[in-house]
Amino acid sequence: MKKNHIKTSASNINLLWAYLFIEELIRLKVLDFCLGPGARSTPLTLAVANHPKTIKHLHFDERGLAFFALGLSEASQKPVAIITTSGTAVANLYPAIVEAKQSKIPLIIISADRPAQLINCGANQAIDQQGIFSNAHCFFTQIPTPSTDIQPEFLLTTIDQVIEKQKQLGTPVHFNFPISEPFYPSENETDYQAYLASLKGWILNKKPFTHYIETEPHHPRQPKIPTKKKVFFILARLKSITHNRYITDFAKKNHCPLFADIQSGSINVSNNIVYYDLCLLRDDFVKQLSKADIIIQFGDRLISKRLTQFIHDFSGEYWIVNEGNERIDPTHKVNKRFNCDITTWAKNYLPLKLNINKKWQNNLFLMSKQVNISIIRPFFEQNTFNEINIVLSLDKLLPDKTLLFIGNSMPIRLVDMFMQQHNGEIFTNRGASGIDGLLASAIGVAKQKKKLMSLLIGDLSFLYDLNSLTLLKHINESFIIILINNDGGSIFNLLPIPEKQKQIYYQMPHGYTFLSICDQFGLTYYKPHCIDTFTKNYQDAINQKNPSASLIEVCLDNNQTHDQLNQLKELIQHATL
Repeated sequence: MKKNHIKTSASNINLLWAYLFIEELIRLKVLDFCLGPGARSTPLTLAVANHPKTIKHLHFDERGLAFFALGLSEASQKPVAIITTSGTAVANLYPAIVEAKQSKIPLIIISADRPAQLINCGANQAIDQQGIFSNAHCFFTQIPTPSTDIQPEFLLTTIDQVIEKQKQLGTPVHFNFPISEPFYPSENETDYQAYLASLKGWILNKKPFTHYIETEPHHPRQPKIPTKKKVFFILARLKSITHNRYITDFAKKNHCPLFADIQSGSINVSNNIVYYDLCLLRDDFVKQLSKADIIIQFGDRLISKRLTQFIHDFSGEYWIVNEGNERIDPTHKVNKRFNCDITTWAKNYLPLKLNINKKWQNNLFLMSKQVNISIIRPFFEQNTFNEINIVLSLDKLLPDKTLLFIGNSMPIRLVDMFMQQHNGEIFTNRGASGIDGLLASAIGVAKQKKKLMSLLIGDLSFLYDLNSLTLLKHINESFIIILINNDGGSIFNLLPIPEKQKQIYYQMPHGYTFLSICDQFGLTYYKPHCIDTFTKNYQDAINQKNPSASLIEVCLDNNQTHDQLNQLKELIQHATL
């Protein structure tokens, strides 16, 4: 593209419309484009490839590509576009679309499609792509087949309207783009100046065609929190850790108990009551906490089932503060819901001071401290080689301000229970909590953030996403995978599944270790057999002269974590403190 105007000539109308499409997205500040291979999407691919402002990301596996885009978008808090060819390539995006919808991550799907005359007639690679992701997960728009009979303003205003809608809904959006042949450029180009004459102003001003004017939302005056009420705060999954500092500071000054979910990014604040999930096993802790008048939760999707159960049984008021209009009420207990960010809420609803007796908060802190000193620390101080000690060690080993991506099932639960020190950014795929695409998402985050990434992941999740190891070639910082290999889904040990069917039908043991995979994909491989060796291996992975990818494979017995958690729970429930 030229400096002051877009191309006014092209080999065919498909290529011209593709250039217009990509140009308008760039004017809307969409710069990251993730592309899979395919012929039908050629006009879109070439428009991205030839535009100097686009940032290109390539992968042959559309499922991994979509999760990679998810990580990019989550890390940047900006929209990321994915371009695919037609057919099952589009269908492979679905798992990441579900996660993006649940997590409010702004993906933009642009799928090439067969034109209408090739649908439902037996044409090759033609499926019904209209609304393929359903309106429940993706805001859908059908683009007509490119034609000079349709004014170019239609294309631009449609794009503008959909991206504005995305800002309002917080959902992925899907443009389905049917393209007839020819797809490719040729030596003979057509002059489209007359067709583009009505876009003269748009070509010159370099701004989106439609300018949406945002107005400040009206927040009616509401009564603030009653100053004599006992309040405790829950920090759940939050998009920005900067907003929650206001709340953590307020809670500290006003003696409000604070529970920080691992997804909040605030586990290391001094007033977080650590080990609250395990403390909720104790009747005396629950009795103290039940003295609260109001629970105020910021963000969504808690990890701790015990905390969710406490909320379910709580007799006081339960408020939630979270941006967007998605329902967040799995216990059906919400009395007040505030659709705004934390800072806006704090300015409108927090009083200058709460008159809470400091003794109440101190009692909860003391119980948490006693559980740690009397039970948790002695239970694991033998330095035995187990999954929980891996988490406790990792908590101390993670360098300041680095990235941690936590896999689902057992890893996220253990980290939420036991980690309390890490002060870097924490990422998860907890919208739909699937085990697919975790590696690709973590690599996407690392690519965007350009920092050391540590990924804690289970063996089935890793097997599920092996193709995504090829994405590691796109990052230049060290990437350390801590792989907990207990030969199948150990999470099922925590569930009341009949023993006869559990191993074959649920855990699905595979018998693999992953040295050869590391050789194939060029990862440095470590296989520690004790905590001291794990510590050394992790430090060696960080200190390599040239930043690279490493895998630390921790092989453990499948029942070990389940047995230890049961022993620990028994001790916590019945110990005299």
